Amino acid sequence: MRIFGVIGRKGGVGKTSIAVHLAAAFATRKRQKVILVDADPQGSATYWAEPGNLPVPVIPDPLEADSAVDAWSRRVLGLDADVVVLDGPPHLNAALGGIIGLADLVVIPCAPSGLDLVATGEAVGLVREIRAGRGTKRPDVVLVPNRVDSRTISGRELPDALKDLGEAVSPVVSARTALSDAFNAGDWIGAYAPNSPAADEINALANYIWKRRG
Repeated sequence: MRIFGVIGRKGGVGKTSIAVHLAAAFATRKRQKVILVDADPQGSATYWAEPGNLPVPVIPDPLEADSAVDAWSRRVLGLDADVVVLDGPPHLNAALGGIIGLADLVVIPCAPSGLDLVATGEAVGLVREIRAGRGTKRPDVVLVPNRVDSRTISGRELPDALKDLGEAVSPVVSARTALSDAFNAGDWIGAYAPNSPAADEINALANYIWKRRG
């Protein structure tokens, strides 16, 4: 079983959208048995799945208390799946550390703002602390330039700014109305608008991360 943790130090970077779309792409395009665990107390992924259109089951299992990490980890490891995608809580605490410690690969979306870059750097720092404690280079990290408007300076500069953090940087995911519309429909972009530029970008992201899965 491969475990992908999608995390963020703060809200508003599109973390849940990336988690849902990666899980759906892995299930449909890579033909894997995928489960998405909604560990975010806000429950956005669970709400997204309510219409029943997503190609993956979403299990609500919010991770709020640091003391609950061990039991939560055992539940995740006991799931019957080829791939588990974790939609993590936006907090830099032991709960977030538990997700990083469990994951084979950590995905960190970042929107084009100074605050988001600072928060992404903090999340990367936590990953490196866990790596150092283990004495390994795992988990792998992929930084995702997300909600990018290439017409703006901040949008154009985001990929290079992320590269300065010293981790792998994925292809860009643009700020596109189709992604919001897919959420409103309770679907993922590959089914809602399969021939759209938004779907092309999500598929490119999923392919990039899949190749790095280890």
